[in-house]
Amino acid sequence: MDQAKVMFSIISLLVAATFAALYIYIFSLHTEVNGTKIKENEYQVSAASFPAEYEQVEEFVADFHAFYNRTTGYGMIDRPMDLEAQERQATASVAYIDVFLDNGVAHEDLKKDLMSIKELSSQTLTTTEVRALHRYFHDLDKALNNYDHEDTFGVTDTFGDD
Repeated sequence: MDQAKVMFSIISLLVAATFAALYIYIFSLHTEVNGTKIKENEYQVSAASFPAEYEQVEEFVADFHAFYNRTTGYGMIDRPMDLEAQERQATASVAYIDVFLDNGVAHEDLKKDLMSIKELSSQTLTTTEVRALHRYFHDLDKALNNYDHEDTFGVTDTFGDD
């Protein structure tokens, strides 16, 4: 009986060690980018959230609104915020908006809203500007993608237009 307990203990330890090694390996795969480790708090842009090129403004709006929901929505804006990540997001939005404006935006109200987002994103960001950016993307997501949410902030010219 003692020999069975010893064997069971050894097998249990081997199984636990195998799962621990597998966890460490999988975790290391998720924290490597181009062969270099990223720091825990370093902002990482994933291809899934930021395609190299948005073909439509609607995709851009949906992705950026999702970012603001994750980082500032549901009361999180009142907690300490990673302003560096917000600055990077704002810089990316300016770059994407420039491409859309260069390619031509037919809808004048949407063009005004994109220019407003670009102007806001070009400022030094505080909680006030980040909240305003979130509201712009929220209302545009409702207008362009039929985002289902009861709140509308009324900050865009586009919302409600056909």
